[in-house]
Amino acid sequence: MRPLDTQVFQRLTRLYVIALTTVAALSMSGQLVIQLFLHQLLDDSHVINIAGRQRMLSQRLCKTSILLCRPDIFPADAEHYSQDIKDIIRLWEGCHKGLKGGELDTPEQTYTVRNSAKIDSLFEEINPVFTIMLSNAKTISQVIENPVKNQADTLQASLKQILSNERNFLKMMDKIVFQYDKEASQRVDTIKRIELILFVLLFVVLVLEGLLIFRPIANYIRVVIKKLTDSETELRDSNDMLVTTQAALVQATEEKYKLQLAEEKVRSASLMEGQELERKRLARELHDGIGQMLTGLRLLGERVRSTPFTNDKQEKSFEELQKLIQETIEATRTVSFNLAPSVLSDYGLGPAVRILTEQTSKMSGVAIDFHDNIQKRLPENIETTLYRVAQEALHNAIKYAEASLISVHLEETNQKILMHIIDNGKGFELGLSKKGLGGNGLKNMQTRSNLLNGQFKIQSGIGKGTAIQVVIPLSNKKKSSTISKKKTLTQQTTTI
Repeated sequence: MRPLDTQVFQRLTRLYVIALTTVAALSMSGQLVIQLFLHQLLDDSHVINIAGRQRMLSQRLCKTSILLCRPDIFPADAEHYSQDIKDIIRLWEGCHKGLKGGELDTPEQTYTVRNSAKIDSLFEEINPVFTIMLSNAKTISQVIENPVKNQADTLQASLKQILSNERNFLKMMDKIVFQYDKEASQRVDTIKRIELILFVLLFVVLVLEGLLIFRPIANYIRVVIKKLTDSETELRDSNDMLVTTQAALVQATEEKYKLQLAEEKVRSASLMEGQELERKRLARELHDGIGQMLTGLRLLGERVRSTPFTNDKQEKSFEELQKLIQETIEATRTVSFNLAPSVLSDYGLGPAVRILTEQTSKMSGVAIDFHDNIQKRLPENIETTLYRVAQEALHNAIKYAEASLISVHLEETNQKILMHIIDNGKGFELGLSKKGLGGNGLKNMQTRSNLLNGQFKIQSGIGKGTAIQVVIPLSNKKKSSTISKKKTLTQQTTTI
């Protein structure tokens, strides 16, 4: 922030703090004063009420005194009136002393009585009348409770004193009540004036705050917002340029990545194709070369069999040699079949996988269940890929998983070829396989599937066996002719 902006900001902040402090002080002062006056007014209302009640108590005192002095009127209630006059005297005397003394005690709470000089003078004026009435009322109460000689004369004399002073007491008590009310109204007017003064001061402070603080701040904020808006526009333009550049960079990176994937796919496809060609060449050489030589060796041995042996040892050695030659021929055929099975190229995927499962089951002793519903020839690359995947999966299930039951299922549905291979072996952790601990077999199967835009899924767990699913799409592939599966199996069995 520039020095000038700093000075302006500090000055406005200082003024703003002063204005807020003033507003807070005025508001708090007004609340305190109002609360104090309200508390006083609450006491005043109770004082006025009790002062007015003194008039009512004096009238009750006169009435009760008359009834006690004339017991023939209500003889049954004489005892009640005797107790009633005691209560009236106690309450009337207590309230009079409280009003006069400045502190009024009630069962609920104690109220402060603010007597002015005029009210004190009124109480001094009414006090002799009150004393006469109180003493005569007490005399009536005592005489009723403790009868004496000349009781009737005593009661009549006391009653006469009470009645003769009652009018003066009521008039003077009215003056006291009116004076209490007048002074309470004056206090209400005072609090109104104080509240009005505080309101005017608060309004003036708010107006000054608006003129001296908020208006300069608003102008300053307007300038700052304009600068921020201009900066935001420039930043948005720069951001749009960066977004465009980033999009171009991302597109170039994606194209480069796709190109690398395509090149990798081409290299993998070429490698797989080269491997298949090499497999076919080796299988052909084994079949045409070593296979023919071993067959000739076996035929030569059959001719030698016609020659008599000199002893049993020679005959036994010859039999072992013939057996070894036959086992070598079978092994050569198996290797040749695994490298490039002729049944795959001649009759298709279904018969080839069926024979693969039968031979694998025969050699390993593991039960293998095979099912398929493929009724037509598939493109050569699809047949080769699925056959190699099945071959690798069976090899892994027998050698590593130590499975005792394997299920192989081939199915054509919705222009897709599905192959499921499930075993009950010991399984493995998929996480270890993803970290490179699962060998090259799984990677080869996945690579072969990806080359044909297929899906390769595997599910496994320790002690839960392994399930492999391969899905190869058939879209945009030319159709092949349908073949008879029974004829295929019969002919392939005869050839082998």
